[in-house]
Amino acid sequence: MAEEEKLLMRLKNGKRNAIDEAIAVYTPYLSTVLYNMLGNRLPKEDIEEILSDVFVTLWKNADTIDLEKGTLRAYLAAVARNFALKKLNKQRDYTSLDEIELPDKAPIPEENTAERVVWDAVMSLGEPDNEIFVRYYIFGEKIREIAKATGVNPSTVKTKLSRGKRKLKEILLHAEGLL
Repeated sequence: MAEEEKLLMRLKNGKRNAIDEAIAVYTPYLSTVLYNMLGNRLPKEDIEEILSDVFVTLWKNADTIDLEKGTLRAYLAAVARNFALKKLNKQRDYTSLDEIELPDKAPIPEENTAERVVWDAVMSLGEPDNEIFVRYYIFGEKIREIAKATGVNPSTVKTKLSRGKRKLKEILLHAEGLL
């Protein structure tokens, strides 16, 4: 909590490196939150836009954030969810399926690509394990950085990565038919 307070104070004082730090610390977590909320309903570009909007909002509203009401992490997750819901509402398409004409031999898009199956398997690990995996394997963060950002002991991070790999192997062996 003390780290969040320091970061928020630097944001309130307009320190530019503070927003860079916030982006580095919270992007993996917010990516996980958005994935759990949206799955693949929005393209990657829209997710990136939502993340950008979240950090712009943080920069603009740093003065109004009260850490006595909750954590900075919770605030950012709420902002991300709100932007995602707005984006989803704008993209709703009310076209009836009857209005769409498909050629007789239209290829059926595969919903379960190998990448999608692996991502779903990682997300099935639950919090904070999936966040730890995303931070370590997707964003290449070091174990100490992950421990600091998630509030988990570094040795626990290593254990979660090791156990998580075993769980993923088991999940993916069962998903072989989907690949």
